[in-house]
Amino acid sequence: MLESRNPALTRATRQAPTQGPDLDGEQVDAQFQQIAGQLTRDRMTVEGTVYKTLLLLALTAATTVAVWIWAGGEPVGIPFAGFAFFPLLAVGVLTGFKPHLARITGPIYAVIAGGFIGVLTLSLQTMVGAELTMLPTQAALATFAVSGSMLAAYRTGVIRATPRMRKVVVTAALAIAGFYLINIVMSWFGSPMTLIWGGGLLPIVLSVAFIGVASLMLVLDFDLVEQLSGSAEKQMEWYGAFALTTTLIWLYIEMLRLLALLQRE
Repeated sequence: MLESRNPALTRATRQAPTQGPDLDGEQVDAQFQQIAGQLTRDRMTVEGTVYKTLLLLALTAATTVAVWIWAGGEPVGIPFAGFAFFPLLAVGVLTGFKPHLARITGPIYAVIAGGFIGVLTLSLQTMVGAELTMLPTQAALATFAVSGSMLAAYRTGVIRATPRMRKVVVTAALAIAGFYLINIVMSWFGSPMTLIWGGGLLPIVLSVAFIGVASLMLVLDFDLVEQLSGSAEKQMEWYGAFALTTTLIWLYIEMLRLLALLQRE
């Protein structure tokens, strides 16, 4: 074996330790936990998503109450509420293409949706002759019951978010959005929204079908949050919260419409 003739390298070699420093196992574990904790804090979590979802829903509820106070309990008109559909649709599409904007678009969507629900509730209350808080309370309880059932079905594996299911449900949801869009625009030109608010069995059947699609959409949202948790950036919690909030609001509105149709019948 050749030895170096460089005096500096020779001294360094002689002074170099033959073994690495003894590492304390507890110190290694502490450092590992610190690093793991830092990584976890920077990642999306289910708990953080739920917290942000509750914030958005609270903002929606607050805006709804503010509309009731502003209107003084008097109906504003369902066609007027239709104007809110377009910004809701625009914000939803924008967030779908730009998920990182959800921390901004989420609260905006919640406020607009709260105004829409407030106007819609006042109009439906007049249509069925019910008290102001009766329909919203019934719809909220029904939404809570359906959401809890779908979460239980998802967690137990009764319903799975397969690629085929995702394709079918998303297609159906887009078709329903188009259905509402056409009916709202036609109502501005004097055409009655018979399939939405008309009498008979067909509007009720359509409402039940729409509730079914919204319920399945919740399963897709649950799966989205679960798949992103632990891997996506922390800010994606807002996107998961936005997805859950939009679906819950949609489900609530469909429940509100179904109850109004049933009570009017």
